[in-house]
Amino acid sequence: MSTEWLWGIGIIVLGIAIAYALMRNRTRSAAEKQLTETVAKENYRAEDLQERRRPMPE
Repeated sequence: MSTEWLWGIGIIVLGIAIAYALMRNRTRSAAEKQLTETVAKENYRAEDLQERRRPMPE
C-alpha cells in the first residue's frame, strides 16, 4: 500500500471517531448537564478559595 492510501484510511477513521464522539455527547440528559454545571461551579469555588488563602507577592 502506498502512503496516500494510508492517509486516506486515517482520515476516514478519524472522521468516524469524531462523528461518533459528537453523536454520543449530544445525547446527555438534562440531569447530566445539571450535574456537570454543579460540579464545575464547585471546582471554581474551591479554586477561588485556594487563591484567596495565598499571600500576595511583594
